Amino acid sequence: MSDTLYGYYLQQNVLPTVGHWQGEAELLAHEEHRRVLFTSKLQMPPQVFRCARMLEFGPDAGENSLVFALWGADCTLAEPNTKAHETIRNYFARFNQLNRLTELRSEDVLQFPIPKTDAERFDVIDAEGFIYTILPQRAWLEKCAQLTRPGGFLVVFNCEAYGSFMELMLKVILARYRALTGLEPLPAAQKLFQTKWDSIPHKRRIESWTMDVLMNPFVRMKYFVEPRRMCDEAEQVGWSLYSAWPHYADMLDIHWFKQVRTAEETARLRVDYLERSRLSHMFVRKHFLARPQPGLEHDLWDLLMLTDSLVDAYAAGAATRCMAHLTRIETLLQSADVISSDADREASLQTVRSYQKLFPLLSAGNADEIAAFCNTDPGFIKSWGTPSHFTVFQKTGTAAA
Repeated sequence: MSDTLYGYYLQQNVLPTVGHWQGEAELLAHEEHRRVLFTSKLQMPPQVFRCARMLEFGPDAGENSLVFALWGADCTLAEPNTKAHETIRNYFARFNQLNRLTELRSEDVLQFPIPKTDAERFDVIDAEGFIYTILPQRAWLEKCAQLTRPGGFLVVFNCEAYGSFMELMLKVILARYRALTGLEPLPAAQKLFQTKWDSIPHKRRIESWTMDVLMNPFVRMKYFVEPRRMCDEAEQVGWSLYSAWPHYADMLDIHWFKQVRTAEETARLRVDYLERSRLSHMFVRKHFLARPQPGLEHDLWDLLMLTDSLVDAYAAGAATRCMAHLTRIETLLQSADVISSDADREASLQTVRSYQKLFPLLSAGNADEIAAFCNTDPGFIKSWGTPSHFTVFQKTGTAAA
């Protein structure tokens, strides 16, 4: 196994996110999607990027980079996977944006040279690729602060831990099925998940998804981000939370517009809000806790760690403990302690009950029954969780002493 995510990609024959665009219509459709993400969800409209010195870590094929260029950003792209460089240059040339490609480099985050002056620093750093896999987390937060001008922004994509239960389960199912059948990853994934994959709109092939998620050794608990800890560490090195999707700040906090919350109050409200949002992240539906649930975070974390362990070696005892945690979640979802619509509540209960059916099938070890379930069970097919989180930090100060 490579010790870096880009090293893993270097071993592959496909780029993880390339959409194989052929014409301007595909670029414009992607621009519209990105405009909604950055404007409506992250509160960063395209005007923020106009004439901005921008550094993007891990652009892969450069499709997101093209959008930043369209918005007027002068783009320095740092892509350690040099196999992607030709694709990036070709894309920028095809869509007449070479004048916005300031520099194409191969350093990763920690290797990237620190500018000597503020004039050489960046207004925006975008890191939607491998940055969350760099450990320790504080290292890349601190390095990005050194690369950014005061008031500048850091946009981060990460795999969030509580939202990743179902993604981990897909890896468990694939590993168990392969152990039972001896199939290679792609044919096994097609037999198990083609129906599920085809049920959602997407711009890439199942081959890419299999490599990028199902077989990716960095899509594991060791690398998943816990938002509370990430925000705390970011503040220690000079960042403040600007926005996030899903929300990390307490969106229910109402106070007089002239009142200014202290940093301590803001952090306390954020912690409480995140703790009450764990089920929402897990099911990508609104399941806000009306009141704290003693021991729930511990149980959810144990469920995640058990599921992660099943990727490496399937154990019926660990599966039984997962079932017990799912029973607690089922009971909680049925209670008045969860603020949710009837439709969301029923959809998530269907998801829980699907996994309650699936674990015994995995333990029994009948490969045909596992594949049949994955291709026919409605709750399994339509449930994905929300592992993909975006966080925007703004540089407001220097690292704490």
